Amino acid sequence: MSDIQQGQIVANLYKVLKLLSQGSFGKVYLGKNLKTGESVAIKVEKQQMQRFFSLNREIDILNKLQGIQGVPELIWFGEQNGLQIMITNMLGFDLMYFLKKHKKFSIDCVFNIAYQMLEILEKIHKLNIIHRDLKPENILGKVNSNQIHLIDFGIAKDLTKKSKFTYQKIPFIGTSRYASISAHFGEEQNRKDDLEALGYVLIYLIKQELPWMRCEKQQDNRLIKIGQMKKNLSLEKVCEGCPQQILNYMKQIQTLTTKQLPNYRKLKGIFENSPLYIKWVIFDWYECRYRNYKSKQELKVNQQKKKKYDSAQQIQLSIEKTPSKASRINRSTTMYGNSNPSSQLNSMESDNKKRSIKSTESIYVDFVNSDSYILSKNNLNKAETLNQIFEADEFMPLRDQLQLMQQENQDLEMKHHLLHYRSVNFNFKNPIQRYLQFQIN
Repeated sequence: MSDIQQGQIVANLYKVLKLLSQGSFGKVYLGKNLKTGESVAIKVEKQQMQRFFSLNREIDILNKLQGIQGVPELIWFGEQNGLQIMITNMLGFDLMYFLKKHKKFSIDCVFNIAYQMLEILEKIHKLNIIHRDLKPENILGKVNSNQIHLIDFGIAKDLTKKSKFTYQKIPFIGTSRYASISAHFGEEQNRKDDLEALGYVLIYLIKQELPWMRCEKQQDNRLIKIGQMKKNLSLEKVCEGCPQQILNYMKQIQTLTTKQLPNYRKLKGIFENSPLYIKWVIFDWYECRYRNYKSKQELKVNQQKKKKYDSAQQIQLSIEKTPSKASRINRSTTMYGNSNPSSQLNSMESDNKKRSIKSTESIYVDFVNSDSYILSKNNLNKAETLNQIFEADEFMPLRDQLQLMQQENQDLEMKHHLLHYRSVNFNFKNPIQRYLQFQIN
């Protein structure tokens, strides 16, 4: 059998439902666990591509990275009917899908992406794994999740293993739009190259363009021309139109040597210490739903808070467009001062600096790789419909939540882990404190 069929059972447990995406190395199907009903992603390697051992390499890498938040969970792998198959949990739509849907990302959204990606890269780099193919299509998110995921480790590399190449120059590995300068000139990639590629991804998410994109359609020496542009253009030119934090990040990466261990804490601090970095504003695609209100008045109050938040966002956007650096700083100070409608959030922002909010695991999320799953205007609605299928209404009743919180009053961290994003409504106060104020009927 040269391909897997819809309705087929894999590993005597997982039923193939429908094709989600396909690329040069294989296909990804939506599957279902027949015992638990859990949705899974079934990745099948094309027979003609098995000689590259791409899926086997990805399985080896994922086995080493299991337990890292933001990395796919490897559920099952093996061979069936002559096909190499890997099954993982569902991880969401990629950033290109959300970018097409929202037209543009806010700066605080991009900064949150940067912070989480640096955390993921720090953890996989500590295990001597480099990804080598960072791009928006390989970063996934979900409308009801506060976590992004990094996928597609098919060309990732274990730095503890010596290179098989005996000649000086290494063939180009990665995606030309986002690859590091070293990758273009046949040099061995290292941790620095992942961080440089992330910088190009962030610039693209803000501007939706990069200076060398016009060279992508050229056939002759395309990789060399793009590499020369990346090498010759100043960072100020590349980062033109981006916040100062992006330029500061790229300058930090430029100073790294190939064997130097990056200071991940310092790099994350570039985005965390920015007035535009707000941890409780997760992502632009994050949908906040108001549930379990005791009265219409409570719903009205929270709607008013949502309007105040939107006003604060408008102020942030105007700060970005302000040419004067001094005025931008002054307006940022005003936005977080007591006179601003969003000043109610200062207490929670202070709490977040002391304690990072722990994110919960995504529930019933999709797995779509836009490297091959290209969404046009016609099939965008279909994708949204697919997304709605995976949304599960598993919210705990309010009375049960309050009882649980009272019983576990001594452990705020555990309560936050259990209730955040399942029961806590999006507002400007500390969500745990807010619910503690409720009275049981």
